[in-house]
Amino acid sequence: MENIINYFYNLFPETIKNRFGGFLFQVEEKNYLLVEIVSEKEIANVYQLLMQNKIGNYILVNNKDKKVISEYEDKKYLLFYIRCNFNETIMFNETLNINTSGNNIWSKIWGDRIDYYEIQINELGQDKHIVLSSIYYYIGLAENAIAIADKFETQLDQNDYSIQHYRMNVPVLKGDYYNPNNMLVDISIRDIAEYIKSSFFSNMKDQDFYLDYIFSLNLDNKKANLLLARLLYPSYYFDIFDEVILNERDEHDLIEIIKENERFEYFIKRIYFELSKRFQMVNIDWIKKGATAPH
Repeated sequence: MENIINYFYNLFPETIKNRFGGFLFQVEEKNYLLVEIVSEKEIANVYQLLMQNKIGNYILVNNKDKKVISEYEDKKYLLFYIRCNFNETIMFNETLNINTSGNNIWSKIWGDRIDYYEIQINELGQDKHIVLSSIYYYIGLAENAIAIADKFETQLDQNDYSIQHYRMNVPVLKGDYYNPNNMLVDISIRDIAEYIKSSFFSNMKDQDFYLDYIFSLNLDNKKANLLLARLLYPSYYFDIFDEVILNERDEHDLIEIIKENERFEYFIKRIYFELSKRFQMVNIDWIKKGATAPH
């Protein structure tokens, strides 16, 4: 990465750190983040929306050729100048609320991903005993999520979309939250669900905190069911699985997640029980069977 930074931007940092999904460095007391583009179309749309709404925490830097995109070894990069304290935790009153049109279809995206995971298991995962003993449980959760999404996402309209994030890691730092490369246009309950899952598996809050937060939101039938779908989809497991299979991460890192299966199932049932008081929830047998008042 140092060669890219030197050649394309004529910047010469002393140290470069892997942070915020990219390469963080400082030159002359200014902070920069070099990122490999996740989706060129998505980031262009998101950045335009941020600028229109005067959200200038990350500002694009032109390269030596007066272009924003730098291409190196068939990969595309962007450089951002960071104008916020990236180590500060985001507060609720600082969260983005930028509505825009969208059309993400979770059921299709998730279905394709499950097909891909099954191929990876067969081709690369046969010596991963922890993966083999756990993966199909999480695929089952994902299939429940797909069934719910397939039923309700067709009911969405353009008012249901806004700028969201690929992941909401807890604690939510400004460096991650304002990073345009971590943003996409999606259904407006995505951030909520990803925050809850990340926080839950970090043991950050009591379960009642999440329930109170959920019911402070302006939900309707479709959003309540899609929130359940997003909570069921085990992104927290699949993110580690990807690194185990593709980047040789130790599969034992999955154990702490797996240990929480029972507690998380109980949490999902509590949420379902409370949502069912207010909304017409889809019938998922194993959830509905255990969705009784907490004791």
